[in-house]
Amino acid sequence: MEAAQRIRLIRIIEKMEKNPAFSNKLGIKNTSEYLAEKEQKK
Repeated sequence: MEAAQRIRLIRIIEKMEKNPAFSNKLGIKNTSEYLAEKEQKK
């Protein structure tokens, strides 16, 4: 993986952490929230 690609990924991840609406638009959830929901459904 090239440095430019890595930097781009880091920026996307930072944007997702700061802006939950952005990650919802991408269809990505916080892993810990997802696992908690999964446990509650059992």
